[in-house]
Amino acid sequence: MSGESHISSVIVHARPDTVADLSRHLLALSCEIVPTQGDASRLIVLIERSSTRAVAEALDAINALPGVYSALPVYHHAEQTAALAEPMPCP
Repeated sequence: MSGESHISSVIVHARPDTVADLSRHLLALSCEIVPTQGDASRLIVLIERSSTRAVAEALDAINALPGVYSALPVYHHAEQTAALAEPMPCP
């Protein structure tokens, strides 16, 4: 394994009547949807890509989907891909 892994979480606000179709589009973009309770027009989406640019491109693609009002990044983490396979030490 080489390179970096970039993991971002995004809040997607969309028209409630488009969430089912939107979910299918997000899965097709290789995004993960986190199950939530509450407002049916908001989704938490995880994006994992190999670069910051690839994350930004995914975010642009999400914002362009029909019914999306906004997709706003909440968290971003980058790490060497090889480090993700290493065991974490216990304190």
